[in-house]
Amino acid sequence: MKYQIRQKIFSLTDSFDIQDERGAVVLQAKGKLFSISSSQTLYDMHGRELLKIKRKYLTLLPACRLLCADGSEWLIKKRFWPFWTSRFSVYGPAGELEISGNLWQHEYQIRQQGRLLASVSKAWFSWSDTYGVEIYAAEWTAQLLAAVIVIDRISHQGKNSGLGDD
Repeated sequence: MKYQIRQKIFSLTDSFDIQDERGAVVLQAKGKLFSISSSQTLYDMHGRELLKIKRKYLTLLPACRLLCADGSEWLIKKRFWPFWTSRFSVYGPAGELEISGNLWQHEYQIRQQGRLLASVSKAWFSWSDTYGVEIYAAEWTAQLLAAVIVIDRISHQGKNSGLGDD
């Protein structure tokens, strides 16, 4: 299934609309205006909370937790080595996922033991951050889309993202 993640331009918080192949908004990620933890919540179109994205403090490298409605927890961490590339790891109930590719140009894949779970591509000529995401593991759609949002937040840390400490 293909999705498009589009950051809302005129929003006081880090908010994203997620559209399906037909252009219908199927999920929304909303941040809170006065939140100390700089968290976001991913909702379906019926207003049900699917997961929360929370920054993990007291870590050497940036990391976020995904707290899912089913009680599971996923951890997304920027990897230190190799230091000349930008890589992330995701740890969840199903094991470790690796995010690799050209993260500087926002062209990357999410894999688990070589199995392709999602591919991501950023649109370069748009007013807001827009990502095309093709999901191959439908059972983890919410978590994989949230991982793309986390990488966007970490990539823009200290700029316009709510992830920074300022």
